[in-house]
Amino acid sequence: MLINFLLVLILALIWLFFAYNKLRHLAENVKQKQSNIYVTVKKRHDIASNYGDHEKLVHFTITESDSVSNANITSSQTSRIIGNVQMMANRFPDLKANSTYQQLMTQLDEIENTILERREAYNAAVQIYNSTRGSIPHLFYASKLGFVAATYFEVDENGIGNFHHLKLMMAKF
Repeated sequence: MLINFLLVLILALIWLFFAYNKLRHLAENVKQKQSNIYVTVKKRHDIASNYGDHEKLVHFTITESDSVSNANITSSQTSRIIGNVQMMANRFPDLKANSTYQQLMTQLDEIENTILERREAYNAAVQIYNSTRGSIPHLFYASKLGFVAATYFEVDENGIGNFHHLKLMMAKF
């Protein structure tokens, strides 16, 4: 009887080990996807700001901090820079023919596509993680072990994503 009890206990511990590792793997996948989005948005910001500095079209300070508020500010400033550059190009048609401007627009278009792809990959990872976390038997122990529900990446009307939630979640995982 004791041997059967020990065998069941060992099997339960092995199962818990694998179940925990599955949730940990899914959580790390979500964290990786978050980081990919953040890095791509930062790259978008850097390209736009370098062009603005180079052409003296816009002036602002680039912050090196990786904080949540700076991520939102960076995204907002980047959108403003791109808008300013496009406005200048509309006002001065010769600028549209400029190779530097064409290169900038090509790079920004590629980065926007990359952000879209990474956002979709992130949301897919969140869906898998949240589904697994919320399913039985993980439902009973996930919260107790610190596995919080992940939020989807959404973009508001200004094109600014929910970086605040991304950075908070990265800290929780």
